[in-house]
Amino acid sequence: MPVTFGQPFKAGDWKHKEAGLVARDNFNAAVTLQADDISSHRDGSARFAVLSAQVTGLQANERRIISLFKGTNSALPAALPADPAWNLELEAKVYTQQTTLVKFGDRSGHTPGTPFLQGEQITLRLTGPVTENFTLTVNASQAGGGFDTLTKIAEAFMAMINSQSTAYAASKMGEGGGFESLWLTTKNPAAGAFQVQFVYAGQAKFSQTNLSNYLPPQVLVAKPQAELKRQIGLPGNRRLNGGVVQEFTLVEPFRDVTTNAVHPQLTARLHTRLYESGQRIRTDAVVENNWAYNSNPGNITYSMSFKQAGQTVHQEPAFTHFHHARWRKTLWTGTAPKVAIRHHMTYFMASKITWNYDLSVKVPESVLAALGTRLANANTGPMGNAFITPYFPTTGGREDIGPLPRWTALFLVTQDDRAKAAMLANADAAAGIPIHYRDSVTDQPIDLDRHPGVALRYGQSTTADALPAMTNSATPWTVDTAHQGSFAFIPYIVTGDVFHLDEVMFWAALNMAAVNPGYRNYGEGLVFSDQVRGQAWALRSLGEAARALPDNHAMKNYYQKRLDNNLTWYVNRYPLNPNPASVSPLGAIEKNDDPSVTGPWQNDFVNIVISLLAEDGHPQAQTYNNWLSRFTVGRFRNEANGFCLAKAPTPFLNLKDSNGAYTNNWSTLFQMNWPNQQCNSTTPIDPGSYPSSPEGYAANARAMLSAASNSGIAGAAQAYAAWRSMTPAIDSGFTSDPTWAIVPR
Repeated sequence: MPVTFGQPFKAGDWKHKEAGLVARDNFNAAVTLQADDISSHRDGSARFAVLSAQVTGLQANERRIISLFKGTNSALPAALPADPAWNLELEAKVYTQQTTLVKFGDRSGHTPGTPFLQGEQITLRLTGPVTENFTLTVNASQAGGGFDTLTKIAEAFMAMINSQSTAYAASKMGEGGGFESLWLTTKNPAAGAFQVQFVYAGQAKFSQTNLSNYLPPQVLVAKPQAELKRQIGLPGNRRLNGGVVQEFTLVEPFRDVTTNAVHPQLTARLHTRLYESGQRIRTDAVVENNWAYNSNPGNITYSMSFKQAGQTVHQEPAFTHFHHARWRKTLWTGTAPKVAIRHHMTYFMASKITWNYDLSVKVPESVLAALGTRLANANTGPMGNAFITPYFPTTGGREDIGPLPRWTALFLVTQDDRAKAAMLANADAAAGIPIHYRDSVTDQPIDLDRHPGVALRYGQSTTADALPAMTNSATPWTVDTAHQGSFAFIPYIVTGDVFHLDEVMFWAALNMAAVNPGYRNYGEGLVFSDQVRGQAWALRSLGEAARALPDNHAMKNYYQKRLDNNLTWYVNRYPLNPNPASVSPLGAIEKNDDPSVTGPWQNDFVNIVISLLAEDGHPQAQTYNNWLSRFTVGRFRNEANGFCLAKAPTPFLNLKDSNGAYTNNWSTLFQMNWPNQQCNSTTPIDPGSYPSSPEGYAANARAMLSAASNSGIAGAAQAYAAWRSMTPAIDSGFTSDPTWAIVPR
């Protein structure tokens, strides 16, 4: 029974350059083991490795404990056949559908246009494969010419078309969900062209634009067998290379079956593992629409067939593959092993690969059952969003927002199969978000060494780094960095799949390339210009890439350098600032748009991220952590000095006095924000901090205090204990939502 998985290690436990790694099971029998893709701690010991084991004699439903030891591993790579019986082919039937953008009204920004009037009738007529009419009588809530009323009209037509039409489909895409616009297509991508007509007697306006016109289907194929044979014949060139498994990454373009022309965007990336000398082959087939600088970027609609030896083994019906997005299907040649891995989670947490989640949390069966049911009903196909909120700027508590998403925290504290399935499904869904820009020259996510002027959010760069213009590029996603989740890091640490490692890099790349090139100082990749919470999550993504990437990876030093650049900037901006009057002496990070105000909860987010980087031994992270904790932890430690503990998790605080100077006194800070209020042990916690919720400011603060304690901040553990005693209802909430259930180690 072969199995491959990820394993983190505590600093100092395994000095992999001095000793190998061996394994034995609970029968004291040797288990064939190999270790690959090692990432090291700063002391040179292993932080993480992808491990592969061959477990013999495993019976149905048997649980077997495998223990790891330092020792001499003499297992050599297995011999492989020169031409394995794999013969995988991918066949895409590409449809160029007509996509017509319909816009209701003629508003200009926030200025309303010619209004639709209550009682008017609008008929939208579609003529093509069939002729269908959809009629709306404008009601009071839809009357007007502003984007809110026009949006309601568009939504009403979308609901009618999607519920009544036999041939057509409507969607709302783009910024804000499309507002007053609709995207019209045929349900069957091969149905042909159609016409749009409005029957309307009023004065309001309509417009329509064909984003793409119908073309006959095109068949593309990718045949990677020859590339596999070529790579087998080369020494090295294998990601995993040992006595259990050898893995090859095969990058194969799709070619037109008639002309043999290479498609400019659609590419197959096949992570192919050969176990047992090729008797079992696992293929993680990744289909990408990602090239940053190749021609004709945009959405592609196609169906996909996976064939082995000419026989179809899996088929995906037609769907639209978004620009700069990807998806995967895992296939086995030979018998697929049916085995589940459970990590020794206490050691997993002690490795400090992630925050110290509370393993004593008891998640009820009803919560896990509901998670499984919800996942079964979610859209988890290619380009499906699973549980992820497509409109990232959506405010309020969200399950994808936190140090780790709710579904990942549930997995860590339970290792339940349903929680793991949810975590991995959402990691796959995140691959469908259009943020994946791969450089065809390096075959890696776009980097700022080669493209210091690239701009992914603030318009096209005017330099040589300008990206090609896109057509037919509307998607349901609106991405911002202030509301992003950590989608792929723990999935990589658990599975060792390179698909997830690539995702970690893509998100780290986005967090730099989405910043205005001038603000990030071009190639330095600085992220300070974002909202404070956006800075927190950007630093998290850079830290994830720096920790996860193997020591020998081509991009390891690149991401480590960008993390170093950012921490250097923060240390120079705050604790080492030569102008102390320009920063808060209490250690608060000011809002970007108003330096006289701070959001304590966003400071807490930064402190949570910086504390983990400090635990990892980064000296600049510890320096910044010490400065920032004066404010984050200090809010909970200075009641004797006049700052009320019950007010510590308030959403916003004024930092400057009437003279425009930062206050350096806790009592003054309190009186500036709550004038003439007294503070004592009976002062109730501000309900605006949501002291009973597992996802409010009060819960955020508990996670921050724990993280700060774990990074060595004096007084943080005592502050956590006191704050936890004041917020007992949060503990019961953690049983269903442990997103913020981080505790002192």
